[in-house]
Amino acid sequence: MKLTDLAVLFIIIIMPFILILRIKSENLRYAAYKSEVINRYLDTAVEDASESMLIRGKGNKIEISRERAVNTFFNSLFINFNTAGDERSKNILSAYIPVIVLIDYDGYSVMSMEEYTNSSGDMEQKMIWKPKKPYVYESNGFIYLFTLDQNVTVYSQAENRFYEGLPEDIRVKLPDAGVLDNDLFDDVRKRTIVESIRNDVNTAINKHNKYAARFGITYNFSPPSISDGDWHRNIEDVGFLAFFQGFPIGLNGQRYNSFALGAARVVRKSSYYIEKSANNLFYYHREKCKMLTEKNRPYDSREECALEGAFPCPVCNP
Repeated sequence: MKLTDLAVLFIIIIMPFILILRIKSENLRYAAYKSEVINRYLDTAVEDASESMLIRGKGNKIEISRERAVNTFFNSLFINFNTAGDERSKNILSAYIPVIVLIDYDGYSVMSMEEYTNSSGDMEQKMIWKPKKPYVYESNGFIYLFTLDQNVTVYSQAENRFYEGLPEDIRVKLPDAGVLDNDLFDDVRKRTIVESIRNDVNTAINKHNKYAARFGITYNFSPPSISDGDWHRNIEDVGFLAFFQGFPIGLNGQRYNSFALGAARVVRKSSYYIEKSANNLFYYHREKCKMLTEKNRPYDSREECALEGAFPCPVCNP
């Protein structure tokens, strides 16, 4: 067999594999591109929701509107997905949102799909808000009602009395309330908030499968794998948390699966900033620190700065 014949045979054999690899590569790039686009859509929608949910009343009092938040969220999502004028497309797109959480100062609300009997006696499926739940923890005869900051309400079952304030102040009156100890309080508070929200989110996502199937969605909705660090960053302030799962983004069955949080900056009004010092170490500073010369990216918490490898500034002592 001539060398040219071998070359032709080689090309005939190898070409299909090259084409297949090229198609797979193009599909992976397309899926990655679509994922980035949806990330922007979802981030925009939750940020819009977190801004719209704040209602300022008399005396600059702030109230949270769940309905305004969720309406803004879906409207933003529909506009970006170009489905605003198509009710069927809007319903299908909504089915990829298994659960929404509004994280409030002293509790949280979950919105998920429920089946119920409407006023006409017909069965209906709809995303509805569940009653707001407090961040509650019970231990050794005390019930702790936490908030997103250091304020706490403690109910003493023995005294049948509530105490409200900072943990160090309440500890003077309730020395047996061990959770108020400096070494325990913040850890128990964060763990209580995270576990409460995570359990309800997981339950809602697991239940969502039977509702999604009615829209022809065959994706198996399952609780996302979110690290404790990510959860803790999501409970730093009042915010709007949305999960988006199962949306097709590729030709080989790839599906979009993510979540996004929009913070309203009600609790954490101040920010921290990281700056490199003369000794080539990074320090994080309070917003008005005299050592701070540039304010680039703001950080919401000391924990977030520490994860970036920054040390607390010895001057402003954040």
